[in-house]
Amino acid sequence: MNTLQLSSKRLLSLLLAVTMLFGVLTFTACNKEPVVIKDSDTCIVINVPESAEEMTLIDYMETLKADGTLDFTLQSGMVTSIGDIENTADFSQCWMLYTSDADNANSAWGTVEYDGNEYGSAVVGAEALTIKPGCLYIWVYMSF
Repeated sequence: MNTLQLSSKRLLSLLLAVTMLFGVLTFTACNKEPVVIKDSDTCIVINVPESAEEMTLIDYMETLKADGTLDFTLQSGMVTSIGDIENTADFSQCWMLYTSDADNANSAWGTVEYDGNEYGSAVVGAEALTIKPGCLYIWVYMSF
């Protein structure tokens, strides 16, 4: 076998290995649950991946905003809009936060059902709430 044939076989083997690796990575990425789930215009779920760093929910939301995954506004430490929906001036309608993080939820303050599970109201605001990998943080626009 000459050198040219040997080099071609090595190149072909390398290309095949790279193609297989790309296919596996693409398949894995497609099977991950999205970080932000828009259940409806008035229910936004933030699904914190296992790889997330320790930070507050607002800091995490800011990273999602920077990459175009989530749009929200913050005023005086309070989330005042998500997407195109804003809190009303008298707060008769506003965004409320619920979580699957049992250490930071209080069902006595209210609950919300999502995907067949019930989640309690967050005990602190998003600016003080430290996210936990694997937990859900659910924003629901509610009327009072």
